[in-house]
Amino acid sequence: MRVFTWIVRAIAGTAVLMCVIMIGLAPQTVVTHFNHAGLADSFGSGWWLVMLPLLVVVMGEVIIKLARQKRRKLGLLQLPTLTVFEGQCLGVMVSFSVLLWLLMQSEVQGRLVSGMVG
Repeated sequence: MRVFTWIVRAIAGTAVLMCVIMIGLAPQTVVTHFNHAGLADSFGSGWWLVMLPLLVVVMGEVIIKLARQKRRKLGLLQLPTLTVFEGQCLGVMVSFSVLLWLLMQSEVQGRLVSGMVG
C-alpha cells in the first residue's frame, strides 16, 4: 500500500509541477472554454490553471482512500504488491494527468489559435 500511495502522490506532484510551469508560460489571460467548433470563446486569469492540478490532488487522495478501504475489506493490507484495482487507478491517474497537460497547453496557446488579441 505504501508503494501505491507514493506513486499516486508522485503523479499528483507532477501535475502540480506542470501547473507551475504552465503558469510561468501562460499569458495573463488564458482560454477557459472552447465552443463546439473548437474555437476559444471564454477567457480568464492565468491563475485559473491552478484549479486543474488541484483536481488531480483531490482525485489522488480519494483513490488512495478507496484502495485502502478495498484492501481492508479483502484482508490484503499487508500485501506488498499492487492489486488489480490499484493498477487500474494508476492508469486512470496517468491518463488524467496526460489529459490535464494537453488541456493546459491548449488553454495557454488557445488565445493565439483563436486569433483574438487582448
